[in-house]
Amino acid sequence: MRNYKMNNKNIFSKALALTTIAMSLTACSDSFLEEKKNYGNFNQTTAYSDYNGAQERLNNLYYWLLPTSRSGDGNGTNSPNDWTSVGNPDKWSKSTDEYGGFSIFVNPEEEVTYNFTGANFDFFYVANDVYSPWGHIRNCNDVIENVEKSSLTEQQKNEILGQAYFFRGYMYYHLVTIYGGVPIVDHVQDPILGTDGDGSNLIEPRRTTKECVDFICKDFENAANMLPDRWQNEAQDFGRITSGLAQAMLGKMLLYYASPVFNRSDDVTRWEAAYTANKTALEKLKAGNFGLAYPTSGGEKNGANWAKMWMDYTGSDGSVNEAVFITLHNTKANVSGQPDYGKYNNWEHSIRPRNTNGGGGYTPTAEMVDLFPMADGLKPGESKIPYDKLNFWLNRDPRFYRTFAFPGVEWQWSEGGVSLTDPSLSGIIPTDVYTTGKNYALWSYMWNDNEEDLTKVTTSSGYWPELLTQSTDKGSSHSIYVRKRTDDLHLHTSPFYEYINSQSNPKGFMKNAAPLLTMRYAEVLLNFAEAACGANHYDEAVKALEEIRARVGYTASNNYGLPTDISSDRAKLFAAILYERQIELAYEGHRYNDMHRWMLFDGGQGQSAIKPSWALTGFGGNTCTYLGVKPLNGTKRHQIILYCLDVSETDPTEGNRPEKALTLDEDMSYINGTYNDDKVRELAEFYEIFLGRKDVNLDGNDDALTINYRPTYYFLGLRQNAMQTNPTLHQTVGWHDLGRNADGLFDPLSDTVPE
Repeated sequence: MRNYKMNNKNIFSKALALTTIAMSLTACSDSFLEEKKNYGNFNQTTAYSDYNGAQERLNNLYYWLLPTSRSGDGNGTNSPNDWTSVGNPDKWSKSTDEYGGFSIFVNPEEEVTYNFTGANFDFFYVANDVYSPWGHIRNCNDVIENVEKSSLTEQQKNEILGQAYFFRGYMYYHLVTIYGGVPIVDHVQDPILGTDGDGSNLIEPRRTTKECVDFICKDFENAANMLPDRWQNEAQDFGRITSGLAQAMLGKMLLYYASPVFNRSDDVTRWEAAYTANKTALEKLKAGNFGLAYPTSGGEKNGANWAKMWMDYTGSDGSVNEAVFITLHNTKANVSGQPDYGKYNNWEHSIRPRNTNGGGGYTPTAEMVDLFPMADGLKPGESKIPYDKLNFWLNRDPRFYRTFAFPGVEWQWSEGGVSLTDPSLSGIIPTDVYTTGKNYALWSYMWNDNEEDLTKVTTSSGYWPELLTQSTDKGSSHSIYVRKRTDDLHLHTSPFYEYINSQSNPKGFMKNAAPLLTMRYAEVLLNFAEAACGANHYDEAVKALEEIRARVGYTASNNYGLPTDISSDRAKLFAAILYERQIELAYEGHRYNDMHRWMLFDGGQGQSAIKPSWALTGFGGNTCTYLGVKPLNGTKRHQIILYCLDVSETDPTEGNRPEKALTLDEDMSYINGTYNDDKVRELAEFYEIFLGRKDVNLDGNDDALTINYRPTYYFLGLRQNAMQTNPTLHQTVGWHDLGRNADGLFDPLSDTVPE
């Protein structure tokens, strides 16, 4: 599905209006899943003359609007769908507690303004370019209008229209969650043949947020009514939008609209609307055989079946499908010989360590590592199980072991039958340590030859074993890796990737056909749980949480690891649901939206200073206090570095490592001084005897600099190019209006628009 190539045909506007943007109008491959030929430039007179032609035009929307494994920076000129975070350390995720490093949204030394050039962020993007959201909307409108007046059968029309309505709603969903109200363009505008001769008919004003939400929900509702619960010809159409996905996105939009960022007074009618929509989504998904893959724990160790869902999302018997919204990839060679990342899923390569010929790995924050539940399901510090910050991996929630990799665990991979003892790999892969990927274990700790550097927390510079820095000099690396969604050979013997030993592109795990699951059934369950809580249907919300936790081994005997007081306390139930989202959906690209929806950067404080009517009157006036969580503002993020206690020029632990690394099939419990597995005991003793832990700053070495997400960022303002392109656009309150040379007048929380 990532195979489509297209030529560009730009249509230029006669008027300076944002809605005159045109996008490349081309046909795509003649198959949904396989590329066979390039159809060249789009010809409107023939594209909609038959079903195949109309479907080719539709496939163009899939190419540009499906999430990709490299999505998330919102640059507007980078790649297809550059606004959807999928778990990479992008501008969105680096604004949360999942990754460190100041993004443009939390950097205390820079402020994003209407003319800020360093941000390289402009999702509103109004230039005449193929990456413009308005160009995508125009293409959706083009499909809708021409299919409606075509001679296709009613069923054929519904299939194509439903998908086009979905993508138009999906495009507007992203715009509205970032900006609030935006212009609504529901038809194809002709920038050349303006009826009034000056192009003023093309200008569309910003509409209220409510009008936009209603418009989006109508599109999703149309899609849900027109599309099947499950496509009959799955060999040809697997991955296409379904009725259940459309309804789930409708529920997701209404959940956002019910959340504090839009719902300052905690209007329960909004929660009730979200509850009804998400309940219907679950019903539609179940009708299409969607559900939790591996719905209950089958005795597997440490969340093994939960980890398999990204490799086998239909479960052990294929009866249900976890993948509600999916992007397919492949391993086909590009014609030019260079890697095509639109076809390859780059996640596996990015998270793998350097000494596997991977990209070097993603560094999780110490805050996230320490946040995961203990084995009884409760937070560290709230659990009766003591938390050992050095042996942080003992007694943890099963999902912990499949979300993070740490020193002393196997992380198997397939080398495709090529021996790693090849001399040409010298300096790339430490063949003296292991001979095949099936033997690979991660030993990611540091040592120093300088006593002063040993415990320094302003740097992670030191020596690392087994070429983890691919250098014999001191270098930076990290002890804990993001392992989530990995294609683990121990669990999946037929990996999606074709491992490549060379250092040329593509290399390592780059050539990868792993599908991308942007929305899972578990997320829809959690959306439903949150909406049910807001609408005061506490029992249904708790039941959904129990269903999520039952999959990883929690049972009714310990209340599914949930706090006992949440079933009658709305705030505590909200907090439990958001905590479950933080764990279950970690590193999948959801955390920024959750923090944004709930204003968790500052609890919503500072809103009344922008406009008095923006003050929170619901949720106790402060969402962080209401939920019992600490605001992200004013904090720093850290990474865990495990270091050798002895100062040395060579690895002080040489010959003292446990003989066998953990396969993650072991019992990780340590209760009342007793280990239930000798391998676990040996690794824990290795940590205690030889290693120390230090939490190194990830947000720069200046401790005076802390996270600062400004109150105006909850609704981003329009950039300078948008106001120059369409001077009639009103700027957002709290942002400078270029045309008026004053503060903006557009209020995303108001049901009226300025004159």
